[in-house]
Amino acid sequence: MLGYLRVPAEEAFDDPGFFHTGDGGFVDAEGRLHWHGRLNDIIKTGGANVSPLEIDAVLAECPGVKMAAIVGVPHDKLGEMVVACVVREAGAAVDEEGVRAFVAKRLSSFKVPRRVLFLEESEVTLNASNKIRTAPLRELAARRLAAD
Repeated sequence: MLGYLRVPAEEAFDDPGFFHTGDGGFVDAEGRLHWHGRLNDIIKTGGANVSPLEIDAVLAECPGVKMAAIVGVPHDKLGEMVVACVVREAGAAVDEEGVRAFVAKRLSSFKVPRRVLFLEESEVTLNASNKIRTAPLRELAARRLAAD
């Protein structure tokens, strides 16, 4: 890449010559690049920065979870509260405590969702890349929690 539209090269690239896109992902053992989402979706909770991508990866392994996304919902004391929005696999009996316990075995306590909301698949919207759209999900989660 030689530049970025309407941005001088010295502003677009860091000293070693990298362009920071703000996207998060990883390179697997076969050298394939996997995109997970935007890094600016970081949740700031109780003074800690939490990556939803990290928790999403754990939830993808949780038995009974068909799809899930982590969002930050405004919270009076914490700034934001980590909330898991989960669609169960058909017939699965997974509950809030089961999801939280699964995550707690794999991640630090501040990354464990304080709440788990179970949704119907029809309530989850996807973008053109078939990724979960988090902005509408964040709004839905905030409405549901406010109603509790």
